[in-house]
Amino acid sequence: MSPQQLKEFEEILLKRKKAIEEEIESISKELKEMIDFSAVEIEDVVYWAQLKTLSESDQALLKKLQEELVAINRALQRIKEGTYGKCKDGTEIPIEKLKADPLYEC
Repeated sequence: MSPQQLKEFEEILLKRKKAIEEEIESISKELKEMIDFSAVEIEDVVYWAQLKTLSESDQALLKKLQEELVAINRALQRIKEGTYGKCKDGTEIPIEKLKADPLYEC
């Protein structure tokens, strides 16, 4: 992989990392507001069911985003180490595969 291609992948990963961090912050803030608001006593069972469903789906999304963030950080570390785009046995990962999935690992 050329230094130019490596730089392009690094930029893609950093851009995605920033977007994920912003989304994690937004969801975390939303969940905190839901928890704070849920302290209010409301007898509407439908409301509480909807709130619980939203909270569970947000938590699942948050977990998925955090896992992706870990994978991005691993990929960025491999770039620093000079092992990005290579399998553990040293063979090159086809550039097309990395373009389709910059987080691909063998």
